[in-house]
Amino acid sequence: MNIIEVRDLSFEYPITDDEGNVIGGNKVLENITLDIPKGQFVAVLGHNGSGKSTLAKHFNGMLLGNSGKVYVNGTDTADDDKIYDIRQTVGMVFQNPDNQLVATIVEEDVAFAPENLGLPPAQIRERVDEALNAVDMYKYRLHSAHQLSGGQKQRIAIAGVIAMRPECIVLDEPTAMLDPKGRKSVMRTIKRLNSEFGITVVLITHYMDEAAQAERVIVMDSGKIIMDDVPKKIFSQVERLTEVGLDVPQVTQLAYELKKEGIDISLEVLTEEDMLKEIQKLVPDTISK
Repeated sequence: MNIIEVRDLSFEYPITDDEGNVIGGNKVLENITLDIPKGQFVAVLGHNGSGKSTLAKHFNGMLLGNSGKVYVNGTDTADDDKIYDIRQTVGMVFQNPDNQLVATIVEEDVAFAPENLGLPPAQIRERVDEALNAVDMYKYRLHSAHQLSGGQKQRIAIAGVIAMRPECIVLDEPTAMLDPKGRKSVMRTIKRLNSEFGITVVLITHYMDEAAQAERVIVMDSGKIIMDDVPKKIFSQVERLTEVGLDVPQVTQLAYELKKEGIDISLEVLTEEDMLKEIQKLVPDTISK
């Protein structure tokens, strides 16, 4: 069953003159049709201006298309009477964790959304503890949120969304402002939420190594979906990705360069382990297993 369904979605940001009159539009999405099944881990790639973040904001009704429809569990995101349910179903995490922290103490920040849902104190306590444990931040529950590292802050932001018990989390460039250690920590959390808790994950990213960890990769360019497949099939198309301004994981690039030199090697290489297996095929007697 699909948790998100997009049908012929087009969207443009209005262009206004100095007096605020709309004089045109900047089309960002064009006839997007897309299904995201429940429980899937999807990465969306694209260069700046490709439309990926704009698409993400349609998944819980933050934006509404000029034409076409978006459905969450079969509910039209344009239905004002259902927007509360939609945003409980699909939670959003953005790029800058500092912009998402609303309280000074970690557990108070995570409790903010459940409190606004009007839940009883005992249920709020249960949700806060569960969410902090899910992102491995329970031991920091009484710490000052603003004194944490960037990666820790982002995990707290994710916990705040988890406390709402969403079925799907959309993360828009969640590691863009983090150092490599923070990025790895947040990615471990995202993968755990998907694999252990069954939460559908939509990850908007420009990091190829992050996208390579997803089940499915969608590539956007000029407001359209141009590729949609499993990571190995996507990243093996090195030249096509390069044409739209995207890189591939380093080991995939190495395989591509070896292939150009006439070496019979697969381009469906995403990890060092994949590369080792390919080398073993080429020289099985000289590589220890």
